Amino acid sequence: MPAGSAVIRYDGARGTTWRVKYRDASGRQTMETLGKSPEWNRRKAEAVLRHRLADVDREGYTRPEPTRFEAYALAWLDSYPVSQSLKASTTAGYGVIVRAHLVPAFGREELSTIDVARIERYIATKRKTLAARTVNRHLNLLGLILRAARRDKLIRSNPVSEVDRPRESDPEWRILDPSEVRAVEAAFRALIAETEDEHERRWRETCRTIFLTVAELGLRRGEVLGLRWRWVALADPEGASLRVSETFVQGRTDDPKSKAGRRTIPISSKLAAELFDHRARSPYQSDDDLVFVSPYKGSHVDPRVYAETFRAALAKAGITDYLRPFHDGRHSAITNAARAGRREHALMTLAGHSDSRTTRLYTHLAGEMFRDEADRMGAALWGEVEKSGRKSDVEQVAAEAETA
Repeated sequence: MPAGSAVIRYDGARGTTWRVKYRDASGRQTMETLGKSPEWNRRKAEAVLRHRLADVDREGYTRPEPTRFEAYALAWLDSYPVSQSLKASTTAGYGVIVRAHLVPAFGREELSTIDVARIERYIATKRKTLAARTVNRHLNLLGLILRAARRDKLIRSNPVSEVDRPRESDPEWRILDPSEVRAVEAAFRALIAETEDEHERRWRETCRTIFLTVAELGLRRGEVLGLRWRWVALADPEGASLRVSETFVQGRTDDPKSKAGRRTIPISSKLAAELFDHRARSPYQSDDDLVFVSPYKGSHVDPRVYAETFRAALAKAGITDYLRPFHDGRHSAITNAARAGRREHALMTLAGHSDSRTTRLYTHLAGEMFRDEADRMGAALWGEVEKSGRKSDVEQVAAEAETA
C-alpha cells in the first residue's frame, strides 16, 4: 500500500467513525470520512481505500472540493427545471420537496458522505408520517440531484440507485359505479330543487354540471378549472367533443400535465346537452370565457364550493364513504369507461395517460372484457337509449327524487 495511505478508526464521544487517508493524483493528502459503526467497519473501509487507490492509478482521480448538499441542491433547483422546460406546477412541487424535506435532512452534509445507509435512515424517518409513494417521489428527486453531482464529478456514484425503496401498496380507490353516479346526479337535481336562494341555486347548477363532466370524461381538477368554451365543440356534425389544452394549477394557468394530456375527447349526447344548457344559463359565454366559473364573477370556480356541494349530494344519495371530489371522480370515470368496454388506446386518450401501465390499473379494477361500442360510456352512466324514445334511467331516478 502506498505511503501515506491508511484506514483510520476514530473512537469519539458519539461512537466509532471510520475514515480513509491517501494521496490523490495531484499529490494532495486526502482524508475521507466514510461513516460510523455499525454501518461501517474496518473491512468495508479497506475495500473503499483499495478502490480509491485504483482510481488514482487508472483515472488520475483527484478528490473534489467538499460541497454541502444544501448549496448544490438549491443551485440545481434553480437550473434544472429551466433547462428541462418543466411546467410551473412541477417546478413548484420540486421546490417543496427540496426545501421542506431534503434540505432539512441532508443540507449540512457533504455530498460525498450521503451513502446508502444514510438514505435508508431518511426513508425510515419519513415512513413514520408519509406514504410509500410520497417517499419514493422524494427518492426520485434526490436521485436526480445526486446524478447531476456525479456528472459534475463531485461524487463517485449515486447511492440512490442502490437503495431498497419502500413498497407501494396497490391503490385503494372508492369508485362510484354507474348506478351510484346516477343516484348522485339525481341528488344534485334534488338539491337544486330544494333551494329558494337564487345565488345558491346557480352555484348548485354549476356544481352539478362539473360532476357530470368529471363523471363521464375523468378530467383532472386543473383541466376542469382551465377549460374554456372555445375548446368545447357542441355542434360538430361529427359529434360533440372537448379539447383539453390548458390547466389551472396552484393559482396559475399552465400546460397539460404531459404531451398526452393535450387531447380531444368525444362526449355523449347527454353531456353535450347539459353543457349546452349550462352555457345558456351563464352570462359568460364567449369563446375566451371559462366553462366553469363563479356564477357572479366569471373567475375560476372555487374547488372548495364544489367539494362542499358534492359531499352534500353524496349524503343525499345515501353514500357515506369518503370520496375526493375530483380525484376519485376521475378514477370512477376511467374505471367505468373500462367496464363499459372502452379499448386500451381509447382509455389512454380519455385519461391523458402517456404510459399504458397506468391505464391498466383501471382495466384491472373494472374486471370487464373489452367491447366495440364507442359510445358505451354515455349509455352506461346516463341510461341513453338510441331510437327507443324510452325515458332514460337517470330521468326516472331524478323524477322520483324530485317528487319524494
